[in-house]
Amino acid sequence: MPVGSLSGVSHVQDSGEQEYTHVVATVTASGSTTLYTPASGNRVRLHWSYAINDPSASSNPLIKIFLGAEEKFRVYALSKRQTVTGPKDGALIVNLSATGSVAVTVLLEEV
Repeated sequence: MPVGSLSGVSHVQDSGEQEYTHVVATVTASGSTTLYTPASGNRVRLHWSYAINDPSASSNPLIKIFLGAEEKFRVYALSKRQTVTGPKDGALIVNLSATGSVAVTVLLEEV
């Protein structure tokens, strides 16, 4: 599944010194784009999620955030600090209703 650009996956610490995996991408393709796949037997736990359409675009796709087959968010823009855990072996997937340019940043951990 294509990603417009994927700046990478790195590790960062929050103010409580908890280390998270930091995923940054620009998603452009309609349909589903996998941004992160946990190791076999693990789950993805989101701690902070940000996804926003390009504000200069004439139309903006609907953004759906999935952990595995579980839809967690359905939005046009998202900035949320909330702990959400997906199913075992469930990848982090961003789905766009149409082509666009959506900046995505998430802080996550595998559990």
